[in-house]
Amino acid sequence: MKTIARCAQTLVLLTAFVPFAASTALAAGAGSPTEEPPSEVTPAAGANATPAPPSTVVVVPVPVQPNPAVASPAPAREATAVAGSIPPPPEPAVEAPPVTEIGVQRLPGSAYPEPQTRGLKYGSLWLTFHGLQWPYLPAKAGRDRFVIGLSGWGWLDTAVVKFGPWGQSAQAINQDLLAYATQQGRMLLRVTPTYSFADWFVQGQVELVGTENQTIQRSDVGGADTDDLWLRIGQWNKWDFQVGRFEGWEVFHLGMGLDQNTFERQGAIGPGDPAVSYYGLTDNQFRPSGAAGNAAVHYYPLPFLRFEALGTVGSFSSGPVVATRPVAILDFGWLKLKGGVEWQRETSQNTGSQFETTSKGVGGAVQFVFEPHIEFGLNGAQGTVVSTDAQGQPNNKGTFTRTSFGGFANVSNGSERYPLMFGVGGLYTRDVDQNALSNSAGIVTDDYWLWQSFAAVQYVVFQQLYIKLVGSYSRAHFLLASAIPAPTYDNEMYSVRLRFSFYF
Repeated sequence: MKTIARCAQTLVLLTAFVPFAASTALAAGAGSPTEEPPSEVTPAAGANATPAPPSTVVVVPVPVQPNPAVASPAPAREATAVAGSIPPPPEPAVEAPPVTEIGVQRLPGSAYPEPQTRGLKYGSLWLTFHGLQWPYLPAKAGRDRFVIGLSGWGWLDTAVVKFGPWGQSAQAINQDLLAYATQQGRMLLRVTPTYSFADWFVQGQVELVGTENQTIQRSDVGGADTDDLWLRIGQWNKWDFQVGRFEGWEVFHLGMGLDQNTFERQGAIGPGDPAVSYYGLTDNQFRPSGAAGNAAVHYYPLPFLRFEALGTVGSFSSGPVVATRPVAILDFGWLKLKGGVEWQRETSQNTGSQFETTSKGVGGAVQFVFEPHIEFGLNGAQGTVVSTDAQGQPNNKGTFTRTSFGGFANVSNGSERYPLMFGVGGLYTRDVDQNALSNSAGIVTDDYWLWQSFAAVQYVVFQQLYIKLVGSYSRAHFLLASAIPAPTYDNEMYSVRLRFSFYF
């Protein structure tokens, strides 16, 4: 009888417990895949009671009110037709996946690529990137990256120049005798926003320039300006497309002297003298002036082989211009071979004018780097210009041939802590046009040549501050086809320049 009574009590307890447990499980989210039901049931009374086999457990159904949220929703059109119903909310806008890394930083060392040796550290070749994709800011594996890179440079020059004639022309003596001292400087801030994902990138760059010499205008050589302003897209170390204001790849390297915006770069060309400047495949290398810009495709088929196909389109001061300049670089680090050609055509913007100037040229260079002590190179280039005036007649003074060749050598002590470097270089340019007197039977034409040379010494403080002293000598020769006999005179120039520069 006691056994029957205990069984009856147990049945009553189970009948009360099962609905309570079922409702509790529903309220707490029972049945979740992460939660397992208990493997056995603890007896309500009696420590030695034998648990009932799983097959004999009686499950009492519990009536549960269906949840309306679980039921299949009616189509939106039908739902809105029901009186008093609320239409479903609109689908959220599709958002781009978030960028996982954002930052503003001074460009790290890794942004300055060097798969092969660029040159002796702190030397002139080392400051040239030989067509590499720079700044190099790839994303980390499996992550997107947006970074605004900051970099730039600044320099201050104090220079003294002694300029004078060497020849028989009294007019040249009166015009060209000059002694001049100056201090000038330029500071450039470079901003490079870059978005990288996998091995792809989208990159832009702007270079804002300030100048110390406040007597020159923005349009003057060395004036405050915007240097680079470009956009490009591509894949790191494979290819890219670039458009905007930028320079083409360098072929003709000048060494530690003949820096831009300096007396030695101009040479012994005085006021009123015919313009003579070196030619190093440079008609379309430097940033175009006026309302013109560049577009280029860069291709990197091998780590040591690079190609640039550059084009220029827009307008110069005289009118529309179109140009192309393909260049190739074979770079083994210790040996660098560079070469290219260029072509440019400029026409008038005035109706009825037949003005046209076409220039073309070819050039190449070979450079050697033997770390850590010596680097040197040789350059050569020749270009021709053919010009017609507004009436379609040949412009003999504007039709000429330019030939330049030269070389440089840098020697370093190889010290990381106390880097000291010496450099020398020379450059010869000849410019012959087709201008001749009619009664001279074309025997005498304008014929000019320019010799430029330098010696430099440089020391770098704290691996940041470059202190460079440059001495230069230049001589120019002019033979003019304006009279018989043709007047001939020479200029010569001496200069000394001390430069402090900082690259960051």
